[in-house]
Amino acid sequence: MYRGRFAPTPSGPLHFGSLTAALGSFLRARSQGGAWLLRIEDIDETRSRPEYTDLILRDLEALGLVWDEAPLIQSQRREFYRDILDTLNSRGLTYGCNCTRSLIKLNGGHHPEDCRLRNLPCHEGAGIRFRNPGNVTSFTDLIRGPLSLNDYSAEPDFLLKRRDGFFAYNLVSVADDRASGITEIVRGADLIPDTFGQIGLCQALGYPVPDHASLPLALSENGSKYSKQNHAPGLDLRSPVTLLLKAASFLGQTFPPEISGDPESLTVTEFLDYAVKHFEINSVPRSSRMVS
Repeated sequence: MYRGRFAPTPSGPLHFGSLTAALGSFLRARSQGGAWLLRIEDIDETRSRPEYTDLILRDLEALGLVWDEAPLIQSQRREFYRDILDTLNSRGLTYGCNCTRSLIKLNGGHHPEDCRLRNLPCHEGAGIRFRNPGNVTSFTDLIRGPLSLNDYSAEPDFLLKRRDGFFAYNLVSVADDRASGITEIVRGADLIPDTFGQIGLCQALGYPVPDHASLPLALSENGSKYSKQNHAPGLDLRSPVTLLLKAASFLGQTFPPEISGDPESLTVTEFLDYAVKHFEINSVPRSSRMVS
């Protein structure tokens, strides 16, 4: 059975970029007759706030994007992640890293690999990196087709646990997708570089590899990605169907004049029912676009 998910970070309210990711994953899951799950990626407590978790849940419900199972909360799963990391340690697939952010920045933003060459131990207070076998150099994206690692700047030996003790994104994402039985990951194209390493981590752990579909990014007028870091505004829910129509149209979906001309004549449920029934993943654009 198809199982998809949406995994927001509660460091701010949902914005139009996160709405396209939520709606794209929702429509794909529902069009496949599958489950749509929600995961709150709050493992980094320096960025996440409980009030934003509550706001995200309320906004999704107001837009009719209702999840099928209890939301998975990453901050409640540290022991689970520790067990996964112990498994990787026991298989010799990790090494310690003492590199600071400034050192990595001086190296062009990439880990210099000195730690790997010296085979540093994973002691308390050190970062822990994945000893990537480098077997994954390509994958086929359901929207963009074959993708090659040569075309993306990806960190081969990415962090699994940070020096400050927080588990890192790639580890917890792979672990939770496996635990939730996710069969397909529909998310923004900005995460394509991470996908190569995540597939490699799945293989190292003996996990089945989900399919991937990379949605176009919503860009602001200055060409930057809609994101919390770029201070994207939160959603205006006063006209929810109009907002859903805008997001679905951004994803390449088309609607008849009786819907596009007067979206608020429909309820949220009526609009989503139509959008699910007519969802075409082949119509989703491959390139990111400016939001008008």
